[in-house]
This record gives sequence, structure tokens and C-alpha cells, in this order.
Amino acid sequence: MEAITQHSITVATDEAVRLWALASTEYPKSHEPLVTALVTNVIEVSSSLALNCRRALEVLPKDKKFPLNNPRWKWEPTSGEARIDDLWDATNRIIHARRLLIGLEKLPVHLSNIQGEAVFVPYIKAETDRKELAFIDPFAMAHAFLFGALPELLKLK
Repeated sequence: MEAITQHSITVATDEAVRLWALASTEYPKSHEPLVTALVTNVIEVSSSLALNCRRALEVLPKDKKFPLNNPRWKWEPTSGEARIDDLWDATNRIIHARRLLIGLEKLPVHLSNIQGEAVFVPYIKAETDRKELAFIDPFAMAHAFLFGALPELLKLK
């Protein structure tokens, strides 16, 4: 395996762990600097994961699919946009995004450990020049890489 692919596997693993953590946590809605940093971090981490994951996935058979079917939060799009269900499609959309929006939703009070309103990151919305805005579950993306793609990639080392 090429050194660049090995490096991308390592970076993608690190970024998937970071994205897992970012998408699993609740944040105080009223702390604007923290929420701003959260949005920036999700954009940076998901973009790095997408680029490195995609590079690594290219050494696997094209018909090998890794579904985004393990969400951290239970949610469904209510605005009519599609929900991406495949790791390859998710990485492709993030890499080529013209618009990348981070979803912040209010966490129900009975689930929150934070006083006041808490928010969490259940989705990313990505739009490319060729594909309309669609939802990507960041936790499911991290899970699909760590528990689907990564074991397959490690077999090739």
C-alpha cells in the first residue's frame, strides 16, 4: 500500500474519532463562542475526514459499500432534502461542497445535562455544483468509517 494511502488511513481514523466526539456531545446554546468554535471544528474535521477517507476508500473494490446506518441521535429530515446513506456519497458531497452547513438542533430538556437550552449536531447539509442540498449524519459517517471501512483497509496493510 502506498505511503499516502497509509497516511490517509491514519488521518481519517483520527478525524473519525474527533467527529464521533463532536457529534455525540451537547453544547450550551447560550455560549456563542463555544457554538461558533463547534461549527468551525465540525466543518474542518468532516472535511479532513472526507478527503482522507475518500483517498483510502479508492484502494477498495468500487462495489464495497459502507452504509451510514448507525446514528447517535434519532432524527429525520423535515424539509424534503435527501438523507445520504452511503460513506462514499457522503465523502464525495463534503469534498465537492459549495455549501456546507452544520445542523444545530435543540436537545430536549429531559435528555440534557446542561442548564438552559442545549444544542447538538445531528447532521451536516452539503450541496455541490451537481447535487442538491442533502443531509449527512456525522456520527453515522464516523461509525461507517471506523467499523466498516477501517477494518477492510487494515486487512490490506
